[in-house]
Amino acid sequence: MQKLKCVLTGFLLLLSNSSFALDEIAIGAGGASGEYTNTIVPALNKALADYGYRARAVISAGSQANIDKVLAGELPAGLSQLDVAALNMTPEKDPDEKLVLLGKIAPEALFCAARKGGKINSYHDITDEQTTPLKVSVGREDSGTARTFQSLMKIDSELNDSKVKLYYRPNVKVELNRLVSGRRDLVCFVMSPNPDNDRVKMVMENDDLMFITIDEPAFAEAKFSGASIYDIAEVPVSGGILGFNQEKIKTIVTWVGIVVNETQADEKLLDALSTVAMRPDLLPEGSLAGKASRLFNDLKDIIK
Repeated sequence: MQKLKCVLTGFLLLLSNSSFALDEIAIGAGGASGEYTNTIVPALNKALADYGYRARAVISAGSQANIDKVLAGELPAGLSQLDVAALNMTPEKDPDEKLVLLGKIAPEALFCAARKGGKINSYHDITDEQTTPLKVSVGREDSGTARTFQSLMKIDSELNDSKVKLYYRPNVKVELNRLVSGRRDLVCFVMSPNPDNDRVKMVMENDDLMFITIDEPAFAEAKFSGASIYDIAEVPVSGGILGFNQEKIKTIVTWVGIVVNETQADEKLLDALSTVAMRPDLLPEGSLAGKASRLFNDLKDIIK
């Protein structure tokens, strides 16, 4: 019995020591309550354990802040929207091609709310000639939403400063109230498709507000290193009854990947991140991001 106890004790110590032996990797995430921090990084942490690493989420302002820190060598890796990465992985901003984008982990959709009966019912109304530029709220200046809108303006020459004036205000709920009162023409935000999100509910439950359709073909045709930056898809904005009869809107969808500074990551870490980023089962099945990822991949398979 004493011998068995010693064996068990040694085994437990081995497990304990092995867990402490894991190298910790700080990964730039997003807000404290967001999917990046609470779903994606924990999933990476679980997957990376097989390669001798553990991942720790670093709270940040989002994709652009993560890329800035990765490029500066302050973080070895960070999560980023594909379109935001495309804006940064250019000869001007990354002349030595230090940045590497790994995987397409989870989808994120652009939601734009407008007033019912107002000037805007679809994306094409935005690019019409305007007497004065439309007032469009896009979150903080370095937010994923702001960078997405800047990406759209780069792709579509008809979407320019004469058509829209961007307002960089962080509180989306306050901006939605400004939309109701007429002080904004459009309020946009990028997030994982989730009809239960407070922002989506606030729009859907308000009789004066609606989400517009965004189906400009130029966005679906936009490429980054040969890969599509955006998909155009129908995303749910109401839960329906037991998942049936969901109300949906057509809008653009981009993806979240891992940005790595190749000069700051050794081959072992780069190989591990490259492998786990491509795993189709990376995200938990019951998570919002996991469900959204599987839904969009299934839709693509059906289309193909």
